[in-house]
Amino acid sequence: MAPARPALAQSESKARFFERLGLNEDNEFHRRIYAMMKEEAVEARRRLTDDRSALLPALVNTGVEPPYSHAQISETALHREIIRVYYTARPETRAHYALGHDLVGVEEENWVVRWMLWHVFRYRDNRNRNRKGHATANAGDDDGGDTDSGEGSVAASRANSTNTKVAPVFWDPVRNG
Repeated sequence: MAPARPALAQSESKARFFERLGLNEDNEFHRRIYAMMKEEAVEARRRLTDDRSALLPALVNTGVEPPYSHAQISETALHREIIRVYYTARPETRAHYALGHDLVGVEEENWVVRWMLWHVFRYRDNRNRNRKGHATANAGDDDGGDTDSGEGSVAASRANSTNTKVAPVFWDPVRNG
C-alpha cells in the first residue's frame, strides 16, 4: 500500500511538512501533535546515539564516542528505528505517521517519521556546536532550525565529525532517487 500523502524531501521546511500533512501551524492542537512527534523522534535519536551497534560498520571498532551524528548511523539501524517509532507511537501521532506509511517498496518505510528524525538529528548534530552557553543535551528544542533546507547534510556532518573540509553534497532520495 502506497502512503496516503506523497513523500516530502527530508530537506523540506517545517512549513511544507505541516502543509503536506494537512496541519496548520496556527492551530494549537496541530502544534501539540507536532511536539509529540518531535518527542518521539528525540527518543529515537537518543536510542540510536546511545547504541554502538547502530554505527556504520566501519566505525564500530573505532574510538567514536556517543552521541553519534546522523552521518555515523547505519541505514539499517535508522530504518529499524523508523519502523519502531511508527509501531510504538501514541494514537495521536500514529494517525499522522500513517499518512507516510509505505508498504509498496521492497521494505516497509515511513517518510513522516524519517523526516522528523532527520530534522532532530540535523539540528542537534550541527546547529549548537559553535554556540556558547548551550548544553548539547538540550540542543534542538527550538523549532527555529526546522525551516531552512541546506544545513545538516551528510557531508557537512562528516566534515564536522572529522574536522576536514568537505564540499557539501545534498542528496535526497525523493529528489534524486
